[in-house]
Amino acid sequence: MIYLDNAATTWPKPEIVYRAVDEALRRAANPGRGGYDFSQESSRRVLAGRETVARFFNVPARQIIFTAGATDSINMVIYGLQPLSKILSVGFEHNALWRPLEDVARRFAVDVQYINPLAPTDFDWDMYRQGLEGEPDLVAISHASNVTGQTYPLGKMVQMAKDAGALTLVDVAQTAGVLDLDFSALGLDFAAFPGHKGLLGPQGIGGLYIRPGAQLRPRRLGGTGSKSSSPLAPEQLPDRHESGTLNVPGIAGMAAGIGYLSKMGLDAVCAHEGKLRERAVSGLRQLGAKIYGGAPSVGVLSFNLPGLDSSELAYILGDSYSICVRGGLHCSPRGHSSLGTTDLGTVRVSPGIFNTEADIDKLLVALSQLQNMR
Repeated sequence: MIYLDNAATTWPKPEIVYRAVDEALRRAANPGRGGYDFSQESSRRVLAGRETVARFFNVPARQIIFTAGATDSINMVIYGLQPLSKILSVGFEHNALWRPLEDVARRFAVDVQYINPLAPTDFDWDMYRQGLEGEPDLVAISHASNVTGQTYPLGKMVQMAKDAGALTLVDVAQTAGVLDLDFSALGLDFAAFPGHKGLLGPQGIGGLYIRPGAQLRPRRLGGTGSKSSSPLAPEQLPDRHESGTLNVPGIAGMAAGIGYLSKMGLDAVCAHEGKLRERAVSGLRQLGAKIYGGAPSVGVLSFNLPGLDSSELAYILGDSYSICVRGGLHCSPRGHSSLGTTDLGTVRVSPGIFNTEADIDKLLVALSQLQNMR
């Protein structure tokens, strides 16, 4: 099997991740809920995992909140900041962002404005400035498109949003673990990240960075192992936003994935995935494919072959060639609306660190064969 759907979930995981998850699962007492060694061991895993994540993004450990993933993190911010008057959303929104935005627009009459200033070759700064002139309370930025892989100029965008008096929420689902992200240097207020994509961890784990001093109401209340006599949520982070039993195996696995990435080096990760992407782009052009997006990009690309349905093509590649890609809308209908591919969808190829040039070449051979069979 050739797996080229790493934008959805990276696979395989490094062996160290499997071992970390297994070890934590076999020693899975509740963290922070007992004074015995078994519980304390789980607490140490959580603390070590939080410190690993915090170092990776250069932030204080207490500002990292463990969540079920980027979707969970985004929802925590969108609903935890209500009431808001106006939100500006910038980029190719994934449904993880779009649906909560649409919900608060309907339920709480929030004025949500969508703009996409990114063209294949440049960024429309005038469009972005005009969006900020509307005085949004929150600017939500999708750092990279999960359809085309194109990345947005995050540093300048965040600074301009701050100058306009807006809070910033950045979805780094496609860039965490691929690009070097210093949340502190970027001045982010909130950043949502999954553990199962570029960070190489298991599914069901992720995190939310909350800038020191930023206020966010908790969306879930319950036991935290602290302030147990109070009916109110603790004020201190991370406890305030971590009610319930934490996913200790997931935390351990994500931390192990980050450790693997740190040893490999993000420059090497980005270069490897970029090289495979360019190899695929070159071969697809020779096949006459329509390729969407442009530079700069992470290792994600979308294409269509004339006369072939994207979902059907993705199915045939999996069923007949054991090549795993994704067809359709990729949970980003607004992205496809921007590209003009709402009806067609696209075939998405997203190589990861364990893919090789031979994997890309086998994909291109399969596509050539399918073209010739029409």
